[in-house]
Amino acid sequence: MKYRTFIIITCGLMLSSCASMFNGAVLPNQCKRCEVINKYNQEVLTSFEGCGSENTKLEEQAKIAAYDLSRDGKLCNLEVVCESWKKEPEAENQTTPTVNQKREN
Repeated sequence: MKYRTFIIITCGLMLSSCASMFNGAVLPNQCKRCEVINKYNQEVLTSFEGCGSENTKLEEQAKIAAYDLSRDGKLCNLEVVCESWKKEPEAENQTTPTVNQKREN
């Protein structure tokens, strides 16, 4: 029984880290911003932002922050709003000669 529990926990940790590695390797330019907003006065109480592997579980972190901010009983006043966008790839500063270009000596 202990062995089975150990295997399940290990697999769960491996899968959660795989999501972060996947986002960093495959989607490095995918960015996300989540904000906790007071619905009545539109005040942004806290904000979370990240690109690539940093955007993994941003929405969950914002929801946890909203729950923590609602300890005074104002949970209905808070809203989590997330938006995603694609960041432009950074320009490469170095140019390398291609097959058809000749090097000048």
